[in-house]
Amino acid sequence: MDQFEAKKQEGLNLFQQGRYDAALEAFETAVSLSQNAGNEAGQAEMLNNIGVLQRVRGEFSASLATFTEAEAIFARLADDNGQGQVLGNLGDLYAGWRKREEAAGYYGRASSFLAQSGDRERQSQALRALSLLRVRQGHWLTAMMHMEESLSIKPRLSLWQWLFRPFLRLALGIAGAAR
Repeated sequence: MDQFEAKKQEGLNLFQQGRYDAALEAFETAVSLSQNAGNEAGQAEMLNNIGVLQRVRGEFSASLATFTEAEAIFARLADDNGQGQVLGNLGDLYAGWRKREEAAGYYGRASSFLAQSGDRERQSQALRALSLLRVRQGHWLTAMMHMEESLSIKPRLSLWQWLFRPFLRLALGIAGAAR
C-alpha cells in the first residue's frame, strides 16, 4: 500500500471512530501526497472526504467550498461517479441548511451522474434522499415515485424493502402514477 492509500485509510478509520481532528489531518496529508504525485482523482476524493467531515462538524461554508473544489476536479476529469458522489454530498449539505429545492436539485443531478457511471447502489441512495426530502416537504406522491425508483434500481433489497415495494407500487397505481 502506498503512502496515499495508507493516509486515506487512516483518515477513514479515524472518521469512523469520531476522531475528526485527526481524520482531517490524515485527509489533508493525503491531499498533499496526491498533489505531489499528480493524482487529481485522489485529490478530489480526499477533498470530498474533507467536505463530509466539515459538514459533520457544522462547518457549512468551508464544506461548500471544499465540495465545490472537488466537484470541479471530477468534472474536469469527466469522472461521473466522483461527480455524482460530490453532488449527493452537496444535496446533504443544502438539506442541512433547509434549502430544500437546492438540495433536491443536487440529489437529482447526483442520481443522473451515478446512473451514467453504473453505480446503482449510490444512485439508489441519492433517490432515497430525494424521496425523504420530498416527504419533509409534504410532496407525498413525488416522494413515493422517487422511493419506488430507488428500490427498482437498488442491486440488493433488504427483506423489508422487498416487502414494501409491492405496497408502494399499489399505492402509486391507485394514485394513477404507476409506470
